[in-house]
Amino acid sequence: IAKGVGKAFQVMSSNMDDAITRLDTMNNFPNVMKNLGISAEDSQKAIDKMSEKLQNLPTTLDAGARAVQRFTSKNEDVAKSTDMFLAINNALLAGGASAEMQASALEQISQAYAKGKPDMIEWRSMLSAMPAQANQLGKAFGMSADELGEALRQGDISMDQFMDKVMELNEKGIDGFDT
Repeated sequence: IAKGVGKAFQVMSSNMDDAITRLDTMNNFPNVMKNLGISAEDSQKAIDKMSEKLQNLPTTLDAGARAVQRFTSKNEDVAKSTDMFLAINNALLAGGASAEMQASALEQISQAYAKGKPDMIEWRSMLSAMPAQANQLGKAFGMSADELGEALRQGDISMDQFMDKVMELNEKGIDGFDT
C-alpha cells in the first residue's frame, strides 16, 4: 500500500511540475515576445492562432509557444514563426511517429533553424519522425530527401528556404502532393 501511495504521489508531482512548466511558458510568452520587439497584440494573435489550429491535436499550446519563441528569436516575425511551427507540426503529425519522437524532431528542427543549417543528427531526427514528408520536401526541391539533407548541411539550401517550402507544402501542396 505504501509503495502504491508513494507511486501515486510521484505521478501527481510529475504532472504538477509539467503543468507549472506549461503555465510558466504561456505566462512568459508575451514577455519574451516583447523582449524580441514584438507587440502584445501580435503575441496574442500568435497564441490565438495556435489555440485554434491545435484544437483536437496532441500538440500542446506551450510546445507551440516554445517553438515560436525560438523561431522568432531568429527571424523577428512572430506571424511567420507561428505559421512555420504549425506547418512543421502538421508534417510531424502526418509522419505518425511517437509523441516523443515528434517532440525531439521539433527541438532539432528549431535548433537547426537557429544555427542556419542542420547537422546530421538534427536531419536524421527529422527523417525518423516524418520520412514521407521529407521525401515530399525533397521532391519539391527537385531532389531526394538525402540530397536535400546534404544541400541543407552544406548551406546550398538555407533553413529559411526549407521552412518556406514546408509552409508552402502545408498550405497548398507542391508538385501533385495534397495539403
